Amino acid sequence: MSAPGRIRRRLGALLATLVASALLAGCAITDLDVTASSAGYQPFLPEVRSEDSGLREEFQLSPQEAHEFWSDPERFEEAEGLDYQAPENVPQGGGDPATGAYRPATEPMPASPQGYGTVSAAEVYDRNGLGASTFGRLYTTFDGQSMFVCSATVINSDSGDIVLTAAHCVVELDGSGTVAQGVMFVPGDRNEAQEQPYGMWAAVEVSVPQEFVDHALADSSGMVTSDRGWSHDFAFLKMERQNGQSIQSVTGGQGVAFGIPVDTLTQIGYPASGRFDGREEYMCASTSYTSNGQGGYSHYCDMTPGSSGGGWLTSFDSTSGTGYVVGVNSTILVGRDISSAAVLGQTALDLYTELDG
Repeated sequence: MSAPGRIRRRLGALLATLVASALLAGCAITDLDVTASSAGYQPFLPEVRSEDSGLREEFQLSPQEAHEFWSDPERFEEAEGLDYQAPENVPQGGGDPATGAYRPATEPMPASPQGYGTVSAAEVYDRNGLGASTFGRLYTTFDGQSMFVCSATVINSDSGDIVLTAAHCVVELDGSGTVAQGVMFVPGDRNEAQEQPYGMWAAVEVSVPQEFVDHALADSSGMVTSDRGWSHDFAFLKMERQNGQSIQSVTGGQGVAFGIPVDTLTQIGYPASGRFDGREEYMCASTSYTSNGQGGYSHYCDMTPGSSGGGWLTSFDSTSGTGYVVGVNSTILVGRDISSAAVLGQTALDLYTELDG
């Protein structure tokens, strides 16, 4: 694909393949500090596709019905964060295989991005540049009675309709494949949707990995109980069009990468419990991190429920507000200020490409 805006796919040397696989396949780097350099790295995309065809389903509520449901401001205030915790002896499992495929943000990305260094006690996010519009808060209901909140990101796509979040924000954790009745996204949300600088957008369709649907389980207290599935805790949403416009034409889109070496990580989301109240956006950052038991990333960050689904970005520039989303916030470690992300790879690339078609 050579047309501008298409995902860049180039075959690299065998060394690049080994680097990408070793760094991001999961078990190969479990419990090791990772400070990978991208020097000399050439993007690589295997010629094989994931065997995980995923669950793709339209939401029960139409965009009009979703807007009507969320027209009551009290529902935004009543929405609760989803809390899933992993035990210390987190089950082992491979992550989503690295591909090297990536797509840049819709705005220019600095050649030498200047990030935040290390920030483990979450700080209010400064919302500069593209970062003011592409990150937001996700509101869901499964039964029309209880409401929940997560975080999400608009990512660059051909259609301009794609938003990325965590699978556990939109799918019941009982193996049934039951998806939320309706989902509403507020980019740039402040004060529990009292401020909507870029509008309010209903999701019309969702695509999640079948691996997550079948195997990601948790008990009633929110404790992770399965040894599979959580490595694929990501979901892609197709959003409605408003007056013929895509959400991306209004907000822009962050870059997205499906398994590349990273040197820094910036986590952005809307924590809503503990010292946080969900009314503002926060960030954590790291220059060193570890692989978690599901083959994703872990670093020190004290964000709480509500931050689920928030983007983890590499090569993030604090001035332009641009970076590559490489994963989404998935779980926290019990009793410790450690967040973990599910890394995007081959399965994520397939689901994204198909939903974007």
